[in-house]
Amino acid sequence: MRTKSVVVNARKLGPLGLVREIARARRMGPEPETVFRLLRPFHGPAFDTIYDRVMADETGRRILREGRSLHPVLLDFDRLRSLPEGTLGHEYGRFMETNQIDIASFATASLRHMARSDYANAEAWTLANRKRDIHEIVHVISGYGTDVLGEMCELAFNVREDARPRASGFAIRVNVSIFRRLGYQHGEAAISEAFERGRRVGLMVGADWEAMMDWRLEDVRAHLRISNPPPYEPIPARGEAKLPKPVLTDLMRAAFSRTPDRRRAA
Repeated sequence: MRTKSVVVNARKLGPLGLVREIARARRMGPEPETVFRLLRPFHGPAFDTIYDRVMADETGRRILREGRSLHPVLLDFDRLRSLPEGTLGHEYGRFMETNQIDIASFATASLRHMARSDYANAEAWTLANRKRDIHEIVHVISGYGTDVLGEMCELAFNVREDARPRASGFAIRVNVSIFRRLGYQHGEAAISEAFERGRRVGLMVGADWEAMMDWRLEDVRAHLRISNPPPYEPIPARGEAKLPKPVLTDLMRAAFSRTPDRRRAA
């Protein structure tokens, strides 16, 4: 039985750093460098729980012990786009092309904020890399886009496999506050629905995505207990140089407030 965390370097950001990165994210949009600095999604306190779930799963355990990288499969766009329309691989290739996402740049950006030495063993390092590489796959199977609301819905949908749920929850609350102030009343409802959908989903990070690239998208969703994507109205990123002052006040209050969990632990 594991007695120590498999994350040996959590790369802590601190509350002021968190506020700065959220402000940067609102200016720049969800570009990879900002996302990795802000959420540090592969170092969080819940990473151990995810690791244990994957190691307890026969397929997931085999993938981690093999040290399997999903990256080469996702880089082979010619093969993915040659798969029949409606398959996961074809739809993933279309999604990446439509949204002009460069997975190689995405991985490079991540490696400036994560390293093999951050983890206690090779299996944990493999898991961190696969968590990074399935991000856009989760967009495809969940049906959420890359707009601001789509990214927040994807975070909510991924709640059971989030290594840093408090940071993600904070980012979601901040954006819900902004949506309200800017008149996007549908944003909160879409995020709530994404939470509910995500609670029913099977183990995504431990799935054999290499094999499922040939599967029909509806079969992948059925295998992972994912309901059909609901319609939602995208919310684009805004390009203001500064956040509205009331929202920045909310950020500071939330960053320094203590959650009920922390009070109980104190």
